[in-house]
Amino acid sequence: MAQLTKMETSFQAPTGIAFDSTGAMYVTNWSGNSITKIKASNEHEVIYSNISSPAGIVIDEKDNIYVSSYSDNYILKIPAKGKPQKISEGYHTPTGIAFSNSGQLLITNRATGEIISLNLKNGRKEVLVQGLSTPVGVTQLPDDSIMVSQYSGHLTLIRPSGEKVELGQNFERPGVGITAITPTVVAVIDNGAGMLRTIDVKTGQVNTIASSLHGAVALAFKHNHYYIGTWGDGSVYILN
Repeated sequence: MAQLTKMETSFQAPTGIAFDSTGAMYVTNWSGNSITKIKASNEHEVIYSNISSPAGIVIDEKDNIYVSSYSDNYILKIPAKGKPQKISEGYHTPTGIAFSNSGQLLITNRATGEIISLNLKNGRKEVLVQGLSTPVGVTQLPDDSIMVSQYSGHLTLIRPSGEKVELGQNFERPGVGITAITPTVVAVIDNGAGMLRTIDVKTGQVNTIASSLHGAVALAFKHNHYYIGTWGDGSVYILN
C-alpha cells in the first residue's frame, strides 16, 4: 500500500480540495465557513470567509474558483480578478461539484437526490439525473458517463443513455471525494471505511489504495499524486 504523508494540518473539516494554475492548493473548511489557500511557499491565506458549510470546490483554466455552500444552497464564484459573488441559488444541500466535459458545472443536490448541470455562461440549470440517494460526489468520464458517490452506500454509474449501473457493493459509504483517474478508472473516498479506493467501471474491480484515514472526505488528484482531506484530524495528506 502507498505511503501517506501528512502535508497540512489545522483545517476545520476539510471537504474539498482543488489546485490553481500556479500549483497553489485550496481547501474548503466546512466547519470554519472559509476557504484556505496554501501557496507553493507554504504560505497560508484565508481567501474567503463567511460562507456557510463550503463543500465542493473546482477551479477553471482561468483560475476562477467555484464553491458550493451546503447550508445556504448557492454556488459562489471567486474570480481570478474581481469580486466574489453568488452566481446561482435555489439548491438543496449542494455538496460535491465538478466540471462536465462540456465545461458546465455538475452539482450534487444531496437532499433531493439529483445531479444538476449549471451553464456558467447563461446561468441556466438543468436536472441531469434524478432518483439518487444522498448524492455527495460527482465526476464525468471521457465517454460522458457520470459517476456519483452517495452516503447511502451507493456508487452509481449513469451512462449517456440514462441507464444506471450500481457499482458500490464493496464500498461502505462513498464520500464527497471522487475523481476520474483514467477513462475507465475512478478514485473514490470510502468515508465509511476510512479508505481511498479505485474502481474500474468496465470490470467492477476495486482496489484499496490507502486506509486508516479517519473521517476521510476530500480528494484531489494532481501530478499523479492523491491529496486527501480528513475530518478526524483536520489534515490534508499526500499519497507518495
